[in-house]
Amino acid sequence: MFLFIGVFPRERELAVARFRCDRCHEDAEQHVIESGSRLWLFFLPLFTFSRQYVVVCEHCGAVTEVTREFAKRAADLAAHGGRLR
Repeated sequence: MFLFIGVFPRERELAVARFRCDRCHEDAEQHVIESGSRLWLFFLPLFTFSRQYVVVCEHCGAVTEVTREFAKRAADLAAHGGRLR
């Protein structure tokens, strides 16, 4: 019997929101990205672990690690056309 198991990286963009960058201090679009590792068994994804949330500034390219709550809030505001301050 064969057992196919694998762990693969996963990255997805949650939102693109417009707010001020902590590094360049420009009001620019920020890409909110969730990354993690996904466990696969027999070609079926089981679950994602080691999640990390980052914000990437479109103006200067700075990558800033943020909390899950901040990432979800930014995604909600971007979906409704709001702005973070």
